[in-house]
Amino acid sequence: MFEKVGIVGFGLMGTQIAQFLAQNGIEVVAVDVSEEKLKQGMEVIRSGRFGLQRLVERGKITAEQAEEIASRIKTTTRYEDLEGVDLVIEAVFEDVELKKKVLARVSEIVGDVVIGSNTSSISITKLGSAVKNPEKFLGIHFFNPAQIQKLVELVKGLLTSDEVVAKVREWLSKLGKVPVVVKDSPGFATTRLGLILGKEAMLMLQEGIATPQDIDIAMMLGYGFAMGPIETGDLVGLDTRLRIYEAMYEMTKDPKWAPPKLLVQLVDAGYLGDPSVKPGSKGGVYEYYGQERATQVLKRLGLR
Repeated sequence: MFEKVGIVGFGLMGTQIAQFLAQNGIEVVAVDVSEEKLKQGMEVIRSGRFGLQRLVERGKITAEQAEEIASRIKTTTRYEDLEGVDLVIEAVFEDVELKKKVLARVSEIVGDVVIGSNTSSISITKLGSAVKNPEKFLGIHFFNPAQIQKLVELVKGLLTSDEVVAKVREWLSKLGKVPVVVKDSPGFATTRLGLILGKEAMLMLQEGIATPQDIDIAMMLGYGFAMGPIETGDLVGLDTRLRIYEAMYEMTKDPKWAPPKLLVQLVDAGYLGDPSVKPGSKGGVYEYYGQERATQVLKRLGLR
């Protein structure tokens, strides 16, 4: 169906999506602005927290299979190398103008091919205005870490065809994902709910009501969450979360989406998220508060 996929943006989510596809036999062409970014991305795929080396260590794949998977990912700084792909997934920063610029360039190269955006909050209808065939453009929102998380949120813009959504949904299902379909609306379904919970948890920290660890353990044991809202924010990236709040506020002008002061200050201070997935970060909320992550606490107790 889609046997060769282009990915534009080889950062946190782009590398995860590329790895997931390559693990499932899909050829990938990854595009980013510099050879350095591409090299960093491949290093994350090979030896990062959710990378191929970890799978080898856990006996999930052999070293030979790891090399074979990595060899399916071709990296380039040239958009022209996207010619011949069956699908393109844009995965650059959550910035409307940047995404539109990238999508317009992609559309020039690939023409009639289906294009998806991995945006978690920006209007698909608005982004679709940048491509030549908006009926073949949709949101394909993977979840962090994309190699592991089963959920993919498919977002149907005003002009997206039902046939394209159905085709992408069928393809992802065959790859082992569980797609859900939502209409275009700020934050869609998952981000809208996740941001509200994340903001409330951050405000609780800001007010000194509880520690990050206790908030997360409460949600994991009390409500069955696999990971609490604070640790989730660290994993997604505090800088990424901040950009999403800002985008939501810009789109809706609703004060409930204004980013918490503590989040802004942490990002300003260089705390961009979990350093194991955010190179160059001083840490996330957990590092700032000097606590062990809730998932590790519950693992030690035999509850995870």
